[in-house]
Amino acid sequence: MSTSTDKVKGYFQRNWFKIGIALILVFIALKKDLSFRINLNSPVRLEQPPPRPSTPARQQEKEPTRERYTENSNPQPTAQELPAPTERFDFSSAASSRREIMAIDLLEEVDEGTIRAYIQRFARVAASEQKKFGIPASIIIANALLHSLAGTSEMSEPGANNHFAIPCTHDWQGPQRTFGGKCYRQYENAWTSFRDHSFYITTGAFAPLRQLSDTDYKGWAEALEKAGFSPQKNLARQLIRVIEKYRLAEMDKR
Repeated sequence: MSTSTDKVKGYFQRNWFKIGIALILVFIALKKDLSFRINLNSPVRLEQPPPRPSTPARQQEKEPTRERYTENSNPQPTAQELPAPTERFDFSSAASSRREIMAIDLLEEVDEGTIRAYIQRFARVAASEQKKFGIPASIIIANALLHSLAGTSEMSEPGANNHFAIPCTHDWQGPQRTFGGKCYRQYENAWTSFRDHSFYITTGAFAPLRQLSDTDYKGWAEALEKAGFSPQKNLARQLIRVIEKYRLAEMDKR
């Protein structure tokens, strides 16, 4: 009996490390099996999505599809965000006539250097037209300054070149442009506009003006207003004021 016991002890002493490892592996296997069984017996819990907030009936309606180019474009300012437009004189504008905007007042807002440069640019043209048609050069320049605002009005800019706001007539066969809903003559260049102005105020209803002296700028100014050259009120007074302010009458003595 003691011999068998001694053999068993000897066996355990020689193989104690292997036996310990085997016991640990058996323990781990039994623990995993127990955990697996417990999980099988547990009820399955499904995760529920969070409740959706209630939305009003109007918000539940399907929104209209937006065009991509609209989304990619810059947002347009609202009427309240838009800056107040700068008022620009236009003889064809009904609003201008209602407010009785004076061309001479708007001309005074133009830079003085721009006005002087305009006078110098067309002085020789005005002198040439005076010799050919008997119109005071001062009247030609003053009329152009008022009606084109020294070449800054939209009607006188390149592409239209109408420096005197001359409208279309039944006998006009040249190109035309629309400003303020009305038809106005269009010219190839500024010189053509000056030449047509000379023809315009010396023929037809304006033919009697040729009887006036080519140095009588006051007589011409009053005659142009009386003949209805422009819808501007007090046209004669405005023309005379421009002529005297810029000493344009000195051009008539050449």
